[in-house]
Amino acid sequence: MTKNDRYLILAYWLTIFFMLTAFTPQSHGQSNSLPDSETWCMGRYLIDLPKGTKVEAEYITKGSKVFTYTGISIQQFRDTIAARRQNLKEMQHLNGGVMLVDTDIITDDYITLVSWASDASKRLYKYETFQYMEQHQVLYIFSGLGTADENQRNRAASIQRSSRGELRYRTQMEIPKEAGFCINEGLIMTSNLNQEEYTAVMRLPNQSDVVIYLESYVTNNPGDFSNQQTTPLHLEIDNYFQIKTLRNRKRDIDGAKGREYLTRSRYKQNGKYHYQFEWKTQGKKGAINYPYMRFTLRTVDDTKANYLFSSDEDALEFWESILSSLRLRTRA
Repeated sequence: MTKNDRYLILAYWLTIFFMLTAFTPQSHGQSNSLPDSETWCMGRYLIDLPKGTKVEAEYITKGSKVFTYTGISIQQFRDTIAARRQNLKEMQHLNGGVMLVDTDIITDDYITLVSWASDASKRLYKYETFQYMEQHQVLYIFSGLGTADENQRNRAASIQRSSRGELRYRTQMEIPKEAGFCINEGLIMTSNLNQEEYTAVMRLPNQSDVVIYLESYVTNNPGDFSNQQTTPLHLEIDNYFQIKTLRNRKRDIDGAKGREYLTRSRYKQNGKYHYQFEWKTQGKKGAINYPYMRFTLRTVDDTKANYLFSSDEDALEFWESILSSLRLRTRA
């Protein structure tokens, strides 16, 4: 065998190796995360973020906003209920009587207060359900509105009772293995179609000039999603504001059909380029696993911050590392 033959054989096997590597599918719910990153569970999706990232998220499930309070003693829980009841009893409704309508003690650690939505409301009740987990010293408050009639009130009471066992405690960085919707320090263990929403703001460690947002909600009206390139009118607007388009293309993420639109200011300000990156999917009608999602990264003018991006290539590489890690959680 000649030297050239050996080179040809080596080149052949290297080609086969790289072809197999390139087309080996990733397992659902896993990603090639950055070496210095942490995986966060938000709703039914996972995302990898640099260690030390601060995440502030607001969640809605079954139409109710969820508030999570940690480090709450049993006495603090009882005091919270008592104070809220007293406050509603002292507030007058314009039609006479007080704001408090009813107290539904489902169990000692699961209580719903029913009140008027406002002092002038005639059609809406406000439901505040307090669920306490003494072992973990965590208090969850679910706050939502409902029609002020007897049938709807009975229906709301039935939903509240059936929902008690759906919530379990979850440490902040725990990745659940069972089906459910991740909230702050909790998991709603249901896969029934309902009004699920969240908005998360992510701030990177020591990088106050870069902010990442993720908003999501289950939709029944996905709209007419277009994969057409940006219209000439849009390009004219971009040019007027000196915006350079870095990417404008169809981009699917883990089965979610979407579009990616990345821009930066054409000129530097304070020695920095300003970036506005967005990926958006319209979701699928009535699908909790494919909600509407809008994922954005933008830079803000903070002269005291250590700037993260020295070039377009740096910005695109960082964006790619975060966006490509967004995936539907296995068995979510």
